[in-house]
Amino acid sequence: MRDDRVFETRMGNFPFGLLDALGASDSCAYCKDHELRYVWLNTAHGTLLGLSDPHQAIGKADRGIFSREAALALGQIETNVLKTGKASRETVTGIPCPDGVRRSFVVALTPLAEGGRISGLFGLWTDVGCLLKDHEELRKQKAFFEGLFSDATAMATVTDTDGVIIRANKKAAELFIGREDGDCLIAGRNIMEFIHDDDKPKVIDLWKESMQEKKGVNYQMRMKAFDGRILYMLISGRPIMENGEIISFLYQALDMIDLKVQEQKLLQTSSIETVGQLAGGFAHDFNNLLTVINGYSEMMLNSIDKAHPFYSKIFQICQAGSQASVLTQKILEFSRKTMPEMRNLDLNQELSNQEMILKHFIGPNIRLVIEKGEVLNAVKIDPTQFSKMLVNLVINARDAMPKGGEITITTDVKVVDGSNAPDYDDIQQGSYLLLCVRDTGVGMSEEIKRHIFDPFFTTREKGKGIGLWTVNSIVKAAGGTVHVESAPGAGTTFKILLPFSKEGGAVKSGSDEAVEKKIPAGTEGKTILVVEDDDIVRDLVREILKQKGHNILTARNGGDALQLARQYEGKIDLLITDMVMRRIDGIMLSKKMQSILPDIKVMLMSGYGNDLVRKEELRDIAFLQKPFLPNELVQKVGTMFSCAG
Repeated sequence: MRDDRVFETRMGNFPFGLLDALGASDSCAYCKDHELRYVWLNTAHGTLLGLSDPHQAIGKADRGIFSREAALALGQIETNVLKTGKASRETVTGIPCPDGVRRSFVVALTPLAEGGRISGLFGLWTDVGCLLKDHEELRKQKAFFEGLFSDATAMATVTDTDGVIIRANKKAAELFIGREDGDCLIAGRNIMEFIHDDDKPKVIDLWKESMQEKKGVNYQMRMKAFDGRILYMLISGRPIMENGEIISFLYQALDMIDLKVQEQKLLQTSSIETVGQLAGGFAHDFNNLLTVINGYSEMMLNSIDKAHPFYSKIFQICQAGSQASVLTQKILEFSRKTMPEMRNLDLNQELSNQEMILKHFIGPNIRLVIEKGEVLNAVKIDPTQFSKMLVNLVINARDAMPKGGEITITTDVKVVDGSNAPDYDDIQQGSYLLLCVRDTGVGMSEEIKRHIFDPFFTTREKGKGIGLWTVNSIVKAAGGTVHVESAPGAGTTFKILLPFSKEGGAVKSGSDEAVEKKIPAGTEGKTILVVEDDDIVRDLVREILKQKGHNILTARNGGDALQLARQYEGKIDLLITDMVMRRIDGIMLSKKMQSILPDIKVMLMSGYGNDLVRKEELRDIAFLQKPFLPNELVQKVGTMFSCAG
């Protein structure tokens, strides 16, 4: 017979249905007879006694299996319960445990009776440390939910069943009292005081419905702010239940005007992203066209004498094509969503490249002046981020001159040392590139100057207010600092200090460029497969490379290219393919081609950018940005083979 059933026979009316539940409990539970010998104990108490099997204690007293110290302390308490017949609840401290740690327990003892006499007792031990831990966890949870309630962006109140406010969060106090710490001033007032008179009948009807059906309700209504404003609120009311009855109500309210503003911001962001995608697509198509225009015009220019009457006109076509190429490249940069890529940049050259774009932003009634100082060292910054920074500064200057004016952009070298270090305490002493953007606009007050770099701060009725915050973020990411000088009616000057590259990146001169672009010798006569779905671009590439003595194979798409590669009996040295093509794109084609021809080199072309190329694992790969000039294509091809040799 099981030990607990023996105890059941002896102990009469003890509720043994609890034994199974207590058996799995983390608390120590046990039953003893009138001689304080164990007749039942759970696993947790067995572990406390240091027993691998709790049944080893059955029929034994604490002496011999428990520590002498613990047995004596417990024996006194248990003996007193048997003598008096009264339950006891005491804290026993310093009980040595098998893991060597002394712990304190809350010991609850209950006498058990049989036939009108005390026949034993039931004991339940709870580790004080666990109790404290549970209490601390409850305290943390309470603090967490209190924080959620108090700091919620939505107005929140708890009322009794009569609508009297019991609690209110900071947002409610701010709306109805005018101060965040006014929750105590709201408590005790009826929530109906803050509801518009015309909406009170509707609210009362909905409140009665919620009371009767014990369910939440959602509705729109007008509320009165502390300053007399009428707030259009979206309300969510939920009853708080206890024992099946409603004891209070939780109300949450969102300002519908705020929701509308957020909706407009989302729509605006979505529109910006859509425009960016369209801009990227248009730029890609233009780059294909410009590749042909620039390519053939340069080939014509190189084939005629400078004295030819058409030479100057063709030269102008080349110049216009080059400017258009810069323009489309900047459009692409603005449309990309890529991680910043820090490069050594000649900011004077970048300003020249940006000038045409900046003029499009400022309009005809504003004059743009660019004055470039003698800056011989490069600055390490992401080109796309620099473009965005410059455009945001120019747009900010434009908006400060609604009637027209002048924007001046200058570059120079600025030395931060002991004489001016306090003015630039956020950067280290040393030499910096100084970029200034100055306007002749309305200027700013000291109050506005303190907030201009805050996100979403704007003095305009329309606008996101993130332009100058973006500028500051870009400058900080590049290790620089931005300062503003302005006064009402005196215009504004933004002074940006950017550290020079530590890699010794010097600005290249024209002669340096000429040396770099020298075509390597002994790289002609290769077999090259050109894959391009744009016929005129494909013909141009074939013509350029054919003139340099290469054997050119062509294909209109990836499928044709793979078939040609399998059938061609000779060696194909290089694959030149556009990245964006139907069915099989350039990346996929390159991987398939290298599986067929392991030694083939790959050059990817695109009017977008090389962002995708950097993510792919391809052997012997190069990238050529469209639009490109004939010499750039030849140079890139020659470099690939010269590096291999």
